[in-house]
Amino acid sequence: MSTALDAFFAGRVHETGRALRRTTLRHTHLAEAPLGVVVWRLGGERFRAAAIAWGPIGGPFELAVAGEPRNRDLYFNALVPFAIDLCRRVQASAENRFVRTRGNYTDHLPVAPLQIVVPNQTTVSALGLLGRYLAYLSDRSGVAPDPSLLEAGKHLRFYARHSRTPGQALIIPVDQLLSDLWATLLSPLERANLAALDAQIEPGVLHAFAASTAAEREARIGPEPTEDIDRVTAELVAEFNERRDGSVDPAVVNALLQPLQRHYRSLVEPVWELLGRSVTRERAMPAAPSVARRTDVDREAFARHVDWVVGGGRYRTTDTPRQAAMTLRRLEAAQSRLEAERAIEDPACMIPHLLDGDAIRGAVVKLDDNYRVRPKTRTVQRALLTLDTDDPVTLPLGKRLWWTATAHDAPWQVVDVSAVGALCARVS
Repeated sequence: MSTALDAFFAGRVHETGRALRRTTLRHTHLAEAPLGVVVWRLGGERFRAAAIAWGPIGGPFELAVAGEPRNRDLYFNALVPFAIDLCRRVQASAENRFVRTRGNYTDHLPVAPLQIVVPNQTTVSALGLLGRYLAYLSDRSGVAPDPSLLEAGKHLRFYARHSRTPGQALIIPVDQLLSDLWATLLSPLERANLAALDAQIEPGVLHAFAASTAAEREARIGPEPTEDIDRVTAELVAEFNERRDGSVDPAVVNALLQPLQRHYRSLVEPVWELLGRSVTRERAMPAAPSVARRTDVDREAFARHVDWVVGGGRYRTTDTPRQAAMTLRRLEAAQSRLEAERAIEDPACMIPHLLDGDAIRGAVVKLDDNYRVRPKTRTVQRALLTLDTDDPVTLPLGKRLWWTATAHDAPWQVVDVSAVGALCARVS
């Protein structure tokens, strides 16, 4: 984003008292009924989920509370319902496939891969750590963990790794979704609080700054507990451990979990309502044309993952140097293409490129079909157009440009720039 454009948005938001749309289109696919997941951890326990809530966005959620997540037996018993449901939803999404033929190659891709929606990027990281922990579980004292835990761990690890792909929509942190679509008065650190971000978008009668300040003070998003929450949780966990007296019998434990369940349900409910409202609001925005292409990329990645897991495959804990280099190259290419697609399809996303001098707009005043050049050993015919623009032209000679209406076609190349703002370009 251009610094000048950021300053413009900041001034307008301050003047109007509410957030402004950055884009005219939604550049992320939003499914009709994605799976929402909210996680809460104990302070300092990065690999343990003290509570997990999940369910279709807009509907009721289920809640799993371990009581004492540092106890392996209690932890696994609490996670099994979530793991079973996640695996069931992934398998159901993978079974409904369609045939796609490209040349001589045929793919069987899922129609609607399971989409997961979470409050923030920190929750994506938390699910990735949980997946890493579960995917490599081993027997302990001759007792094997529930197979659904290992499979769910592989799924969570895949979603967390795929989240690094620019433009992907298999797992959506809503704070990032809103930050991409809305201009606010919040810093990058403040935008990580979904409640503060939503308050600037829908501030009510307050100014956006006052609304976000109040929301940030009152709302709790997770997965990391604030000091006051962690203090209450610690007291409840200590009482729970004292009353169970070392027992891990579900008949005993389930009867003692109610205070912790009420505690975490009170934390999840406002976050769940916020997720549903945010997704519903953004889904009403028209999707950009390139969303369909990126959805196909998600389908391919999801299908490869499910086929790999069903076939008994295991992922490396760390990439080899070659895999890391290939992944970096793939992510950089995806980021470049995403930025180009956004600029081409959305006039609002083209503005930063115009301000930075990476793009130009104007009126075609002349087109010469008989222009000839000698790129190598012989003279060839090229089209030469003259573009009249009121903007200052800072493009260097030889700069390649793509016409937004035919961005898939060959690029144009700048061959001359006049002092009055006219630009001559020939097709390469």
